[in-house]
Amino acid sequence: MGSFYIISDEATVEEAGRADVAVVAMSGELDYAASPQLRQRIDGHLEAGRRRLVLDLSEVTFIDSTAIGVLLGAVTRLNEAGGGALEIVCADENARVLRIFAITGIDSMIALHSTREEAFSALAVAG
Repeated sequence: MGSFYIISDEATVEEAGRADVAVVAMSGELDYAASPQLRQRIDGHLEAGRRRLVLDLSEVTFIDSTAIGVLLGAVTRLNEAGGGALEIVCADENARVLRIFAITGIDSMIALHSTREEAFSALAVAG
C-alpha cells in the first residue's frame, strides 16, 4: 500500500466557469486502499447535486483496477441520475497512468485531458 492524498476537492466558479462543477485533485497511488476514499468524495459531490466532475490525476503515480472500477461506477451513477460528465485530467508527462488507461480501454470510455483548462473547455462545450 502506497501513499495517497486528496489534495483538494474544490473548484471556484471562476476556474470552472460553472457552479455545478466539482474538482477532485489527487496525489500518490490510487489503489485498493485509496479507492474507498475516492468513491466517498465522488458520491459526496453527486449527492450534493454536482453532475460535472473533473478528477485531476496529474500527480497520481499508479492506478489499479479497483480505482478504475470507481471511475466507471461514477460514470454509471451519473448516467442513472439523468446525465452529467466525468472528465479526467492526466498530464502527458504521466506516462505510467496513461499507459494503464490505454491498456484497460478507459481512454475510450472516459474523456482524458492534459490540463484542467482542457477539461473545463470540454464541459463548456457539452453545455
